[in-house]
Amino acid sequence: MNVPDRYRLGEAFVPKGRYLDAEFQQRELNTVFAKTWLMACREEELPGVGSYVEYRIGAHSILIVRESVGSIRSYFNACRHRGTRLAAGRGRVGAIICPFHGWRWNLDGTIRLVLDREEFVPRSDEDLGLVQVRTELWGGFVFINMDAEAEPLLDYLDPIPTVFAPFQFEHMRYRWMKSVILPCNWKTVLDGFLEAYHVPGTHPQLHRSDTSNHKIATPKELDRRTWAPTAVHGKFARYASVGRKPIDPAAAEVRRVKDPAKRGTSGATDERQSVAGAVEYIARDMRALENERSVRAAAQLRTAEVPAGVHAGQHYLELLRQLSIPDGLDWPVITPQEWAAAGTAWHVFPNTILLPNQGNAIGYRARPNGNDPDSCLFEMFSLEQIPVADYDKKTDFAPQHFDDYRDADLGEVLTQDLDNSEAVTIGMHSPSFDGHRLSTQQEMTIYNHHRAADDYLWSD
Repeated sequence: MNVPDRYRLGEAFVPKGRYLDAEFQQRELNTVFAKTWLMACREEELPGVGSYVEYRIGAHSILIVRESVGSIRSYFNACRHRGTRLAAGRGRVGAIICPFHGWRWNLDGTIRLVLDREEFVPRSDEDLGLVQVRTELWGGFVFINMDAEAEPLLDYLDPIPTVFAPFQFEHMRYRWMKSVILPCNWKTVLDGFLEAYHVPGTHPQLHRSDTSNHKIATPKELDRRTWAPTAVHGKFARYASVGRKPIDPAAAEVRRVKDPAKRGTSGATDERQSVAGAVEYIARDMRALENERSVRAAAQLRTAEVPAGVHAGQHYLELLRQLSIPDGLDWPVITPQEWAAAGTAWHVFPNTILLPNQGNAIGYRARPNGNDPDSCLFEMFSLEQIPVADYDKKTDFAPQHFDDYRDADLGEVLTQDLDNSEAVTIGMHSPSFDGHRLSTQQEMTIYNHHRAADDYLWSD
């Protein structure tokens, strides 16, 4: 692999030019983003025939359209006449119409109308059709790929579809989605969600019963940390489980209330209060991963009689199940082995992170903002499972965008994460800094991301 020296990975070392150089980012856009499957939107963002969403990455604009009730297609968003962008943002149309000269296409991409066609050099209808972009679906997500020769989506994602199956992402809908412009490289913000090593410094309140204490966690408190080194999967690792080594299946059912998001309960002596406080903190602060039903289950747990030999977290999940089924949710029993396989979070290469959970989930997506390597668009979204009776109901969902993340009401934890973005960027530009020197235990998923990228960046 012919990697230039200034971009060559060392042992647990990533040169800073991979974050700061416009030349490197352009190569990412031309190779990584042009040849991988990108999560572009969710199916509920296209509620009716003619609904569309524009997805922009670098200089490319892709138009994703619900062509029929059961079909979603994507096209390069350019008029076949003089290249005008055909549609922007999101909306709904009966036909795709060029705003410049009025050429029209059917939703299936075939040409419908060329004004004064007799005045043009003859071209076939096939030649005038919109150019399609590969589009495939999984878990309610719509993925696109600009490489016509790319492997099928499910092969690319493997084993994520199998591991995520018990959590039924296809039965979830957006609770909220917020996008912000950050003053950092797209990988800089993504890195912060690829490891838990930053928790004591960035989120010290997660180790304490007093969640208002934001001093860096003490060594004594660090001894109580509940995460383990990040895992590295596969030679090229298009996916990577983030946050821990394999979990003991016997304890896996209480994973989500015993992981790095312990959320300030390390001082509690009653397991019931510790678990309940954890759930309530995340429900209140992040409005993701937990919801009002979770809070009701947590309230019941505080005074519940927990059966002998059963952890409070395990009993909490049973209480949550008892509340979820009467509300009309499909709520299968997830085995300890399935919880263990799911881990904490998964990096869907190149730019998406998903946290699987029953009933609720959260995800992150980062991408370059134009050609500036020091700017990116970062998106966060919360998903929530809906009742079986509502599967076919249309949703009226509107994402929110903020130029300044401090205006986005993201809660304490996410705001702390994003507070790092500008500080890291300023520091990386210092002549005293030449690159990331990573923990060989807790930050290897970041290194693995770069290894996977090299397979695309320098394949020629």
